[in-house]
Amino acid sequence: MKLLPLVLFASSVLLPGAPNATKTEYPATYAGGTVALNHQKIHATLAQNEVVFMQSGRRISVPLKNITEISCGTELRPRMGATVLGESETYYVGVSWTGAQSTPAQVVLKMSRSQYRGFLAALERSTGIKAVDTNQVPTVVRYRV
Repeated sequence: MKLLPLVLFASSVLLPGAPNATKTEYPATYAGGTVALNHQKIHATLAQNEVVFMQSGRRISVPLKNITEISCGTELRPRMGATVLGESETYYVGVSWTGAQSTPAQVVLKMSRSQYRGFLAALERSTGIKAVDTNQVPTVVRYRV
């Protein structure tokens, strides 16, 4: 009977995972872009070689090799509650890629904090592209002397 736990442990470590083990789904809201989607909830799925955006049966597949830029940022807004006055943060991820006939395309996704961090990290890791933080883009000021 002591052999059974050892066999179960060894099989879970040594056997390959399920085929869909590399797929991760992130719920988001389509906030804009050049893709014909509604400004509603979508699911962004990061698979081994592609990112898939799905909304109401519509499926847009983007090969990871075609992604040209990733951007990220937050927006702070005042929030008023019954007893709380504070700030609410909204998280955005932008993905740009070259589509058919080398036409540029992009989506901007609005995500929760936990989904934002996970999706952004997975996207950077999968594409090898570092996201540009739109909140940290330097501004050039020129003075005439």
